[in-house]
Formats: sequence, C-alpha cells, structure tokens
Amino acid sequence: MMKPMPDLDGLLGRAKAKGVFGTKMRSVIKLANAAGIQAIVGQQFEIGLQIVAAGLVPILEPEVDIHSPEKAEAEGLLKTALLERLGTLSAEQQVMFKLTLPEDDAQYSEVVAHPNVVRVVALSGGYSRAEANERLAKCHGIIASFSRALTEGLTAQQSDDEFNSMLDESIESIFQASKS
Repeated sequence: MMKPMPDLDGLLGRAKAKGVFGTKMRSVIKLANAAGIQAIVGQQFEIGLQIVAAGLVPILEPEVDIHSPEKAEAEGLLKTALLERLGTLSAEQQVMFKLTLPEDDAQYSEVVAHPNVVRVVALSGGYSRAEANERLAKCHGIIASFSRALTEGLTAQQSDDEFNSMLDESIESIFQASKS
C-alpha cells in the first residue's frame, strides 16, 4: 500500500497549472492475495479519481513483482480487480496503467480495449532488455515504459560515441518491441 499523501491536492493544482498531463503512483504486489490486491487496486483508483478531479490523467501502477512465486495467479487477480474498478468509472473518467509484463501474453487485452483506458504501458520490472522486449512484442496494444531496460549497458566510462550508439540501439529495440 502507498503511504498517505496529504498534500496531493496542492501538488496536483501546481502540476495542472504547469501543463502536466498526468502523474503515476506505484504499489508492489508480491503474492496472489485477493484481499491485498483488491486493497491495492482500491487505493490506486481512489487516488486516481483525485487526480482525474484535478484535470490530470492518473497512471495507475500496481506492479506485480517479477520474482513472485505466484506471479501468474497475482496477475489474474489483478486483471479481475482492474476490470471491476474500470466498470465503476463514468465515460469521461480516463486512466492509464503501467503494468508488469505478464506471464500470459493476452493477460491485459481486455484492459487495453476498455473505453476508459487511455493506454497501457509496460514496465520492464527488472527483466533484461532482451527478455523485456521479447515479452513486450507478444503483448499486443501495450507499449514500453522501460527505464532499467533502457539504461542497461550504459556506463559513465563509455565514450560519447559508445554511449550514444548503445542508447540508440536500446531505443530502437524497445521501439520495435512496442509496435505489436
């Protein structure tokens, strides 16, 4: 569960005034505990609606830990909880999701297609860039929001040319994986 954010309304007001599109919040799911997952999704949507009310798009990030011994089961429970909560939104309430690359390639297809969902993006979650790209390419309608996988292989010891070349290769490979 996320910690309380008592100054969120003030921050959202300042963000809106500066033309910010949206903001994300992250929770981590370690096991396939239905009550825990429902609580996390409930909290994500509660804060998400506060973000919507401020005129921004919430990016809900209930991350399933890639090392969870119950990852596939947790993803199934998560999808059910997300769809239930999406069903409570009005037509004008739009959200985004940032989700862990799933075990089942089509796991989040109903979420991707939902009319209240602006976009579903995938986090690399600790997978190597090669594995994250391979998994992402199989998840139709989901694009990358990779940070760790993007920076994999970049070091301060590289020359500018080596650094730029590695970064270009990383971006291109992630772009190609996102085109599914």
